[in-house]
Amino acid sequence: MTYALIMFAIMIALIVIGFDITFAMIAATLFYMAASYSVDGVNLTPAIPQLMGDGINDELLLAVPLFVLLGSLMHVSGITEALMRALLRGLQWLPGPLGYVNVIANVIMSGMSGSAVADAAATSAVLIRPMIRTGYDGAEAGALTAAAATIGPIIPPSIPFVLIGGLAGISIGKLFVAGVIPGLVMALVLLVWVAIRSRHLPRVNVDDVFPQTGSALISSFRLAFALSIPAVILGSIIFGFATVTESAAFGCGLAALGLVTVFGVRDPRVIFATLRDSAMTAGSILIALAASSAVGWVMAREGFGAHIGQFLLQFAAQPMLLWFLIVTALLLLGLALEPIPIMLILIPIMYPQLAGLHIDPIHFSVVMTVTLMIGLISPPVGLNLFTVAVTSGVPLAPMMRASWPYVGLLAIAAYILAFFPALTLWLPSFLK
Repeated sequence: MTYALIMFAIMIALIVIGFDITFAMIAATLFYMAASYSVDGVNLTPAIPQLMGDGINDELLLAVPLFVLLGSLMHVSGITEALMRALLRGLQWLPGPLGYVNVIANVIMSGMSGSAVADAAATSAVLIRPMIRTGYDGAEAGALTAAAATIGPIIPPSIPFVLIGGLAGISIGKLFVAGVIPGLVMALVLLVWVAIRSRHLPRVNVDDVFPQTGSALISSFRLAFALSIPAVILGSIIFGFATVTESAAFGCGLAALGLVTVFGVRDPRVIFATLRDSAMTAGSILIALAASSAVGWVMAREGFGAHIGQFLLQFAAQPMLLWFLIVTALLLLGLALEPIPIMLILIPIMYPQLAGLHIDPIHFSVVMTVTLMIGLISPPVGLNLFTVAVTSGVPLAPMMRASWPYVGLLAIAAYILAFFPALTLWLPSFLK
């Protein structure tokens, strides 16, 4: 246990000081191997590489690069601006309508990429400057955009849900369906705040913000084609027509077809850059998954999960208190680490203990993902905030200050979802 504790401390320290999560996990595992051999004479060299290979030897994980590619194809096609324009046309009668557009657009776009950072980049590039021109403070517009983008991994498809399902052996289809209502709860909380903050802002005309390009018929057809992609993906999974991996591949095919036909993006450089960036992103995720398999095996070998389970078991008779401790701990972890590293560390530790704590693994998965997404807008890490700052040019420091109300609002949503499991488990109960 001593070696494992030191290994865990090394891993966290390396991540905090800026090491890539994969290298931090590999370095910590190498320390454990060296300590086990030098002190106990146990040679783990043959086991660790095999564990890393087995960690990504799962057909379900093929969906990860496919969903990454799908998100990239959707964002380079021009669908973001088309979506914003359509939403603004319906909401332009409200004061400060672009705030509402921001949240609702992220809800719809979450059905296309499954990535909070990707949605933050796409939305901020199109929407923040018009928001500033129509009365919004730049820091406020940036913080709202970063917060709304956290809905991306909750409403399906979701890259974190694919990772959880593959590593923990949970139905990804049920996880996808379970995320719908929680994602809408997050959106509702943000919309209420927008209504409070924007009531004194002016109304705007859609043609002043997004001038019409092409005929209305073409714009409508492009929008309908784009919105059909998440409907096809989720529908094929729910009704059993395709597996998660097959639906992701089908979605990529549709997006690629639309990219070069309906949306007219035929520049080979753009398409090549999209494929390259998607491959780099997916590769980094899968390598991290392989490294996490070794870390998870070490944690299990040293009994980490059992010790945490024993600590939490004393609160099992008080589920509200138990969930309060879990959500609060996840919020604190999100202040220092990004969501994926925390998931990779916690999955092998926590999931074997859930049955003893009388916690449904689907409920835990959704609440954990919602809570960890808040870390993307929580200083000092706040990856969504950095993304919005780079994409939009809004200064980072004031945007970080403006993000705290959104951290509080989404934290309230996380506690609500934790305390009321039916919000998460009602829709999956209709699936076999």
